Amino acid sequence: MTSTEPARGPLHGLRVVDAASLYAGPFISTVLADHGADVVKVEPPDGDAYRTGGSPLWPILARGKRSLTLDLRSEEGCDVLRALAAHVDVIVVNLLPPMLEKRGLTWERLSAVNPDLILVCVTSFGLDGPNAELPGSGTLGEAFSGLTHLTGRPDGKPTLASVPVGDAVTGYVGAFGVLAACHERQTGGGGQVVDVNPVDSLLHLTGPALAQWLPGVPPPSRLDGRLAGSPVRNTYRCRDDEWVAISCSTPRHLSQLMELAGGSEPEAADGDHDAAVASWIAGVDREEVIRQLSERRLPVVPVHDAQSLVKDPHVRARQAVRSVTSAEVGERFVAAPAPRFPQQTATAALRCPDLGADTRTVLEGWLGLPPAEVDRLADEGVIRQPDDAVAPSL
Repeated sequence: MTSTEPARGPLHGLRVVDAASLYAGPFISTVLADHGADVVKVEPPDGDAYRTGGSPLWPILARGKRSLTLDLRSEEGCDVLRALAAHVDVIVVNLLPPMLEKRGLTWERLSAVNPDLILVCVTSFGLDGPNAELPGSGTLGEAFSGLTHLTGRPDGKPTLASVPVGDAVTGYVGAFGVLAACHERQTGGGGQVVDVNPVDSLLHLTGPALAQWLPGVPPPSRLDGRLAGSPVRNTYRCRDDEWVAISCSTPRHLSQLMELAGGSEPEAADGDHDAAVASWIAGVDREEVIRQLSERRLPVVPVHDAQSLVKDPHVRARQAVRSVTSAEVGERFVAAPAPRFPQQTATAALRCPDLGADTRTVLEGWLGLPPAEVDRLADEGVIRQPDDAVAPSL
């Protein structure tokens, strides 16, 4: 299999080198690739750890990208990446500052090659501050930012999400940073560093709790999935053991829901509202609960798992979940690009690239290296180029 041509979309023509590993950094370039950017993913000669480990995350992090093998632990491999900097708009890295210095991939070195370059530096805590050189992850960012403290039962332990929330949010924040830097460059500015990390990103999720707190009073804590000031916001078990989620945000919502539940008056305490709704729903099948609330334009949805989500009529009609195929893990489901641009044609790629499928094309087409030089790099283990890989022209 050879990698596919990048989808046309709002970011068509933007060249991105994804030299990051793990989740958050590569997901930044996934978001860009979803909207048409031409993304080259740099992998070690033996392949990215998610590829070689057969991780189901691989289709999320590789779809729509080209694959360039390059040993960034070698001086010559870093030389090649610095040379590539002259031919691209964006480079994404997730190395701590001392390692960037050691490998010669600092802003000072790369901007000397391309003053218009946008260098995205993904770290755990940001590029400065006491924690700047500490290791971390999106998960640790969830705890550090206060999100974990707010998640779970009031009498239980702080609870981590069962999906990498911190990495995904960081990915979208990083993609926004790229676009902001691109806009500034187009309006007279030059290249610059985009400093992105899970803590800064997730503080925007915990912002409402932070805004509620004042010095001298206890900080907001876990509310078992509810929101302060929201009388009904919870998940409820139906008679058929299925679940729904309800969130009342207006007085009309609350009044009409209480009429259905036959319980507390709208002026009652929030806990009474929640108990009345839970008691009513416990005696009704989910389909009927959704029908009755929807007829009154009250907000309710089924609580989906992965299996029911892909079968949902709305998800299917909008193709909100699509399949991506890779040689390593086969066909997997991924989210469609978000946001959408109805007048554009960009779609998530249907396949992931084979390891090194685009190495020769990138090095010869972008850098202008002669075939003999590419062969030499392969012989010395700096790159790896499959014998049968025929990459599309750039």
